[in-house]
Amino acid sequence: MTTSTRRPVTALVLALGLSTALAACGDEESRATDPVPSTSSSSPSETPSETPSETPSETTPAPTGQQLSIPATGSAGVTEATVVSATEGGGSVSTMAFALDSKRAVKDFTGDLEAGLADSVRAVVVDTAEPGTTTYGTVPVIGCEPPRSVAVEAGEAGFEVVPQVPKSTVQCLAPVTYVVVFAAPDA
Repeated sequence: MTTSTRRPVTALVLALGLSTALAACGDEESRATDPVPSTSSSSPSETPSETPSETPSETTPAPTGQQLSIPATGSAGVTEATVVSATEGGGSVSTMAFALDSKRAVKDFTGDLEAGLADSVRAVVVDTAEPGTTTYGTVPVIGCEPPRSVAVEAGEAGFEVVPQVPKSTVQCLAPVTYVVVFAAPDA
């Protein structure tokens, strides 16, 4: 045999050896997952596999723009606030409230929010507006649990919104953005 004919033969022998070794490994793995041999023959449909029903229910994202009315306390005279939430809704956490007293202010405030959440917040701002008040908004929490109530405190720099979030061991699979919208009496 010449060198040019040995190369294809060598490649063929190596390929056959590799495929035989891989087939043997596959056989070893199937025995390792089933340590007790069964007396009946099993079909491939009886092998355990992960199905969508085995996936935790927390993977289903919260509906975009979900609303919740919560009590408010504090020195600002606010008694109620609305929480609008969405899974992975965007935004940045801040306890300082932003005045939503013009279309431009609302657009600036909702600019970092996911589109569906931004639309829901805009709708809540319109619903919250009352004569003799100014509407404010903030993103005091991004996490797993919504605030149960808020304290709205008047300060030199504006309104500070302190959320009351329950201590929880819940581990969320995706963060939820919670936007708090409220109307404060004009001074």
